[in-house]
Amino acid sequence: MEKTIQACEQAAPRLAALGSWPEWFNARDSLVSRIPSGDKKAPGFDAGVACALGLIPEDKQRLAAILHAAYTQATVEQVRQETTELDADSESAWWLAACSICREGEVDETLFCEQIELFRQLAANPVARIAAARAELETMRTRFTLVDGIPFVIRDGGLQGAYILGYDWGVQYAEAYGIFFIGTFLSSLGLEDFQFSNRTDDKNRPMSGPVHGSRQFVKVSDFDELARAVAIVRGTLS
Repeated sequence: MEKTIQACEQAAPRLAALGSWPEWFNARDSLVSRIPSGDKKAPGFDAGVACALGLIPEDKQRLAAILHAAYTQATVEQVRQETTELDADSESAWWLAACSICREGEVDETLFCEQIELFRQLAANPVARIAAARAELETMRTRFTLVDGIPFVIRDGGLQGAYILGYDWGVQYAEAYGIFFIGTFLSSLGLEDFQFSNRTDDKNRPMSGPVHGSRQFVKVSDFDELARAVAIVRGTLS
């Protein structure tokens, strides 16, 4: 894993520039923290890691680079347009194909290596790549349900599916971490002054607050905190 970590460290400044990552976003940690090492598991492979390792052609990396740090209205609109008639070599197809490998869970070294190999196969085969991209797109579109008019997600990819289908924000429950996420592709959720809890998990990691300092993506630790945050977001973005 050491070479993979080094490759991500070296690629971080380039991807940060390519994706116009905001100053609050820790470029190195956002990539390296996804890589398992020894007995330490991690979220695993994603499109950002694929870019860092050169598995996505550099001239097709801009969309994935932007989406790795923050969703924007422009990128969501690009995905909406490119997915009306998906082309295997479009930026959206490359991003979706990488997303099809992503698990966002407790990934160990063996599984991480398998993820990389699976994506290498997709990268080399346009037919397989477009099939994976189309399947992932359809999966995203079905991975949320509406609860009181709000997209609610229990499996990774549902928020993206909600955005693609026209919703501005949504809520996701991450079973692997036992917390909720609230996300939007608009500039802010309106939670800058929200009083997040100071709860931590068994590894002393915060269970509430902005993710990597984001104003667009936050985590909350229980139903009460979720209800208070959702009330503010609903009032801000409705």
